[in-house]
Amino acid sequence: VGIPPVQAGYLAHAYRYAKNHGYNVPEAHFWAIMGDSEFREGSLFEAVPDFAEREIGNLTWILDYNRQSLDGHRITNKTIMQGTDDTRIEKTMLANGWEVIQVRHGQFRQELFQRTGGDIFKKWLEEDLEDYELQALLLLKNAHELYKQVQSRHPEIKSFLTSLSEEELLKGINDFGGHDILQLAEAMEQSKKDPNRPTFIIAHTLKGWNLKMAAEQGNHSALPDENEMMELRKSTGIEANTNFARFDESSSEGKFLKTRGDQLYKQIVEQNSLKEKNRELFLHKFNEYGEIPDSLDINLKMASYPHTQWMLGQLTAKLTRIANTPLEESRLKEKQKPLTPQEKSWKTPAELIVSLAPDVGTSTNLNPSMDGHIFAPLHVEDFETEYHVKDSKLPDLIPGEEVTDRYIRFEIAESNAMSCLGSYGRLADILGIPILPLMTVYDFFIKRALDQYFYNLYWKSSFILCGTPSGVTLSPEGAQHGWKSDFQIPNQITWEPFFCVEFDWIFSDAIKRHAYADNQGRTGVLIRGVTRGIEQKDLLKYLSKQSRFKLGLTAGSTLTIAGQSYPNSIEENQLESLSEDEILAQLKNDVLAGAYYLINYEGYFGYEPGDNVLNIFAMGSLVTEAMEASNRLLEEGVYANVIVVTSPDLLLGNLGLENNYFHLKEVLKINSNLYLQPQLNGHPQGSELVTLSGRRIPVVSVHDGEPGLLDNIGSIVGVKQEALAIRKHSKCGRPVDVYKFHGIDSASVIEACKKVLAETALEQIQVSQRALAQAQPQVAGKKWEEMWPKINRQ
Repeated sequence: VGIPPVQAGYLAHAYRYAKNHGYNVPEAHFWAIMGDSEFREGSLFEAVPDFAEREIGNLTWILDYNRQSLDGHRITNKTIMQGTDDTRIEKTMLANGWEVIQVRHGQFRQELFQRTGGDIFKKWLEEDLEDYELQALLLLKNAHELYKQVQSRHPEIKSFLTSLSEEELLKGINDFGGHDILQLAEAMEQSKKDPNRPTFIIAHTLKGWNLKMAAEQGNHSALPDENEMMELRKSTGIEANTNFARFDESSSEGKFLKTRGDQLYKQIVEQNSLKEKNRELFLHKFNEYGEIPDSLDINLKMASYPHTQWMLGQLTAKLTRIANTPLEESRLKEKQKPLTPQEKSWKTPAELIVSLAPDVGTSTNLNPSMDGHIFAPLHVEDFETEYHVKDSKLPDLIPGEEVTDRYIRFEIAESNAMSCLGSYGRLADILGIPILPLMTVYDFFIKRALDQYFYNLYWKSSFILCGTPSGVTLSPEGAQHGWKSDFQIPNQITWEPFFCVEFDWIFSDAIKRHAYADNQGRTGVLIRGVTRGIEQKDLLKYLSKQSRFKLGLTAGSTLTIAGQSYPNSIEENQLESLSEDEILAQLKNDVLAGAYYLINYEGYFGYEPGDNVLNIFAMGSLVTEAMEASNRLLEEGVYANVIVVTSPDLLLGNLGLENNYFHLKEVLKINSNLYLQPQLNGHPQGSELVTLSGRRIPVVSVHDGEPGLLDNIGSIVGVKQEALAIRKHSKCGRPVDVYKFHGIDSASVIEACKKVLAETALEQIQVSQRALAQAQPQVAGKKWEEMWPKINRQ
């Protein structure tokens, strides 16, 4: 309700941006209509000053001012607001830089104003009469009764009433300008004249105009009865066997509509033709220097304990540099390095990326995208430079509309930024120009614009939204930061990388899919980042220990932990692993499919599924706690595999459902298989088989977010799961302390692992009496705590 008019405004802005950047864009004016009750929507008021300041002159909003809403008549406070609501609205829009056009009175009213005393009648209608009373008068359909009531209650216009007949007063009060198509056309033409100021048309109307339900409370959901339909049919000359009739083609109306219809159809054909032409152009440009690469190849060798938000800054900085570096070396500026062959493949995608943020660009590492690249009307002198006070270490925010300006700056208005994100993301479908908007926002504050976010996904906008920092990992900044919602919205894909190289692959994949229109059902990309550093070397350290990456491991042999020696086993560090590039090539496929094994003990001596094996699913920053828990559990003889979830949507959500969770079940091989293990010492024989216990591999999940993000793993595959997540409001503090407060720290992970292993072992098996006569399975105990030493949480 309050969103499409805002989208229209940012579409107008997107058209101007695309045209200023040299793309083939037609001239266009953008229109939106809304009701007077809807105009109380906060989303509209947030956008009002923004559109004026950005000089979006090709935008017209039309307000259907009928003084009614769904629940009934709108009753406003005329005394406090110093006028009716249309007056308040007009003052508001004028104060925010808009042109305002009031279309109040129809032709008959205007004739009445020309009579002696007509100015008094006009003032009475515009200033004296309250909207609620006007609605009550509109319900008086009897001319005599209306005349009598007005004459008795409003002596200020009594002298003018003497010059009117009862029927003329009835007609005059019901004659609103919003039903005069010539006046509306004139207002709409007027709204297109100022190229810099948006226009607001207030069209006064009568809800239910010319119907019996006119002005009646509750008419929002009312329908005319059959008798009234017959009367309307008769009055318009439509024959009884015709539901809908055109104007006669030989009439002036018919000729006009034929001409206008042909014009509109021609413009639609031209628009589609332009769209296809642009699509072909960009497909050629994307492949001019080879297909877009799978990675931006950020060098992490020298990075000291980086985090994923830092990685976002590295990626956008590189794209900004590529976008603003000429392909021809003769055009390079001083100190500008020529693009490498791989960077040339990124040239066109980099030029199409538009960055924006609601006043958090610097704190979300978008500084290089902002510095000297603000796209906005240039009406500001660079006073800092003139007075020699500019800080060169901070971004230059002086606006311009040059080709290199690709950053859209917003105040603290998440809703506006989110709507802008959605509008820019529609240009590929509307014009065939695959501009890709990239927005950053603190993840928690996506909720401030969740309505707009949903709409972006609803109308299949293509964008990248980076919610960063996210979760209680941001706890040092405040207790409010924490709640990371379980969004299950169609057309969305959510990512939460842990290692920086994951971010590179995910980000590059999103850009490629957008460019090649290979993102059906996942055009809305949400990537969550954190500001908690991690050791990047851990990735290959753990991957290289997995049996699947070992060279020379013979059939029947097992691996052991370094320092251990068992028959027919080889110490893990004695076998060479695949090369780094080979391992990462395999890993990338898993990362982009939604999850991968970071720690996997399959193939190690003593690895007994159904006895001492479980899977820990971890996402985002909490992978650190999962790794620590896995290492400590190994000391107790428990093999805790760690599976890093990169995309809950792909692994467990709507996108995973499309292929029956193929990656989870078939690639990662998470299943509900029963593993038979003896409950007594030794090898069971004969009747001792009744002591076997069938056990599945249980699951523990841990993540910095609400439970719904990962808590359905067990239900999908049919195993016991313990989900560690955020279940209460947070506190301010260091992440390590806040994690403990929420029960998602490494100690909590260990406790959860022991709990699911013990409870799995305690599951009873009901053996058929007919099959085993009097035999009964044995059970180790009643409570899972009895199977582990008491855990000290201090």
